[in-house]
Amino acid sequence: MLPVPALAWRDRLRRRLGPAAGGGLTLSARVYIAAVIAAGATLFVELVPRDYPPPVLLAFLVAGAVLLSLFKLRLPLAKDSSTMSMGHAADFTAIILAGTDVAMITASTGVLVQCTFRVRRRQPLYRTAFSVASIVLAVQSAGLAWRVSGGDLAALSVSTFFGPIAVMALVYFGVSSALVATAIGLTTRAPVARVWHREFFWSAPAYFVSAVVAALVSLSVHYNTYVLLPLVAAPLYISYRAYQLSVRRLEEERQHAIELSAALARATQSEAALAAEKERLAIESTRLAVTLRTIGDGVVSVDAAGRVLLLNEAAQKLASLARDRRDAAHLAEILEALGVPPAAVRQALDQVLVTGVPVHLRSEIPAEPHSRLLQVIGAPTRDGEGNVTGAVWVVRDVSDVARIEHEQAKAARLESLGVLAGGLAHDFNNILMGIVGNLSLSQGMVRPDQKLLAARLSSIEAACARARGVTTQLLTFSKGGAPVKTAASIAELATECTRFTLSGSTVAPQFDITPDLWPTEVDTVQIGQVVQNLVLNAMQAMAPRGGVVTVSLQNVELDADSLPSGTALSPGRYVCLTVQDTGPGIPPEHLDRIFDPYFSTKEKGSGLGLAVCYSIVHAHGGAITVDSEAGAGTRFSVYLPASIRKVVQPVESAAPPPRGLRGRVLLMDDDPMVAEVAQEMLESLGYATQIAASGAEAIERFRAADANGDGFDVVILDLTVPGGMGGSDTLPHIRDVRPDVRVIATSGYADDPVLARYREYGFDGVLPKPFTLAELTRAVEEVHAARPAEVAARLLPVGPLGRPRPPVSH
Repeated sequence: MLPVPALAWRDRLRRRLGPAAGGGLTLSARVYIAAVIAAGATLFVELVPRDYPPPVLLAFLVAGAVLLSLFKLRLPLAKDSSTMSMGHAADFTAIILAGTDVAMITASTGVLVQCTFRVRRRQPLYRTAFSVASIVLAVQSAGLAWRVSGGDLAALSVSTFFGPIAVMALVYFGVSSALVATAIGLTTRAPVARVWHREFFWSAPAYFVSAVVAALVSLSVHYNTYVLLPLVAAPLYISYRAYQLSVRRLEEERQHAIELSAALARATQSEAALAAEKERLAIESTRLAVTLRTIGDGVVSVDAAGRVLLLNEAAQKLASLARDRRDAAHLAEILEALGVPPAAVRQALDQVLVTGVPVHLRSEIPAEPHSRLLQVIGAPTRDGEGNVTGAVWVVRDVSDVARIEHEQAKAARLESLGVLAGGLAHDFNNILMGIVGNLSLSQGMVRPDQKLLAARLSSIEAACARARGVTTQLLTFSKGGAPVKTAASIAELATECTRFTLSGSTVAPQFDITPDLWPTEVDTVQIGQVVQNLVLNAMQAMAPRGGVVTVSLQNVELDADSLPSGTALSPGRYVCLTVQDTGPGIPPEHLDRIFDPYFSTKEKGSGLGLAVCYSIVHAHGGAITVDSEAGAGTRFSVYLPASIRKVVQPVESAAPPPRGLRGRVLLMDDDPMVAEVAQEMLESLGYATQIAASGAEAIERFRAADANGDGFDVVILDLTVPGGMGGSDTLPHIRDVRPDVRVIATSGYADDPVLARYREYGFDGVLPKPFTLAELTRAVEEVHAARPAEVAARLLPVGPLGRPRPPVSH
């Protein structure tokens, strides 16, 4: 279904600007439309399917999309109209049965049919392109939602089939309606949210009915029960008939609104006309009063002298007027009661009632718990000769809209800061790589009798480790990446972070740690950040008088009856980290909001500390709870899943790495400094090393070496190459030449998801930057020792935008 295609705002714009409406678009509308078309075209070209389903199924999907697009309704949009159909039922069916990329083709075909056939006026090419681009983006988003939510036609359950279908329908509706609502808003200079709510929100049920249809069709095709296919006609027909009635009702309401507007204009005319039509006016006034009582905005109608002719209850409530003054109130009294200064009131009355120019005012009035922001709009009413006979004033409470705009601006600033932090951290990691690499090489050159030099180099190494931790935190803040987990015991981590955070304060730490603490699969940097934030929160709660923070680590086995309330944990073994303070506690009314972003009870708090803790813990598959009592302190409990893997002790970086190794290594990195120091490190280990600055060069060198019978044993690929082919895109071409070659992924983005799940992307090892000589040695030796059978059997990585690559045949 194309709920509001480009035809809607075309008609609106033509009526406003005349026949050359296409050339009268605002600059922002032109830029937006061009961006949507470019994005849709890029996705279409990039994701055009290489493989197609069986011809019969493909023909069935295309025919369904075309037929449903031909059965369309004319939908009223304010003063204009558009078309709608149930074509999205075919789109959902295609996503489930044939995949997102094939669904993109069938959906685009349906949209072209809907925009081309049975239309009153032929629309320009760029509007058709916008409609197709919108449906491409909507289908790709819906397909991504189906995959991310775990959609699986073969497994019939709420979590794997019915739930993902509902999510897919919701995303499809949100993306398609938002794209067109934004185009209308930019074209007509109307608020996008208001356009979306008024024009498109009511059409949401059709998407979920179509999801039911798609589910029935998909199940029938998948289980070869084609006899059930006629059943899908029932929900389609019911939905079609229901929206026929809805369209008729909307047309009647629009006509009714026109009649009410005319009645309001007639009601503000001369007393002679009112007396002559007293009986008819009584009926119209009754209908108007009923309508005004249902309007949420305040409406005030006045005569040319500013005397109130009509005042609804919403305006009376906003202005806090007594009922006995309702009919005697003057407009100036109402505006002053709404918080408009007297000078501005006089100026507004003159502008509207004397010069006949509309006016827009904003005022703020105190209220509990927050002040309220009001928008006042006054527009003159005129008689048949164009003389001002009065005015209509509309009062609207825009407090929530203003707060939302403020939060959006705040989120945009944080996002911009995150982008800056991520870029700086990545560049700094490359610079730090040169320092760490040369430091590792220097440590290997120190003689045993140079103890002072060795100590200085160790101090530099410790400083580099702290710098690497800082860049990792910056990357986590900027991208919220997946944790790079390792099996570890967090006892030492919790102790060090607690003591470091409390150093120099009036708060003393106290520890209660089980001696045989179970290991956990955690990202030590991120969990260290959780501990630091919780301890810092406890310290600030007890300032300035000080107190005691108790940090405990216990092994807990949770069953169905002992699971913490309000969490989504499953029964099993967990390590419970508890941070308890002796502060004043958290008020009960704030407990439900402490994990919300930007919520803080401290004057200088950013409201992000606990939100970051919540996000990190849930990314580890755990949960965080809080218990607080006034005057008795606060206790945070963090549950992390226990691991059955043994804790791997880190290799001492100061130990001299093994020498005399053999093999050929191809290193791809676009940073000359990083490539140079990494080459020296590899050659110091005994590996013959060649350097490539981009993915294309790496592929060329690898093919040439393999053709000459002098192939590489290990390939190290940088994941990020600005303006070029990165490691993820280079890997399939390397595998095409020789599937069993060992490939290591490296990146300055320490929270890159490829580093966290490198085997899922087809890599054999991982090497986050900056790395030491010992870490480089360990990474190369681990992949060098891998069994060829395991490497050859490994699946190839996913391609760009999450599309799985087909297996390579040799």
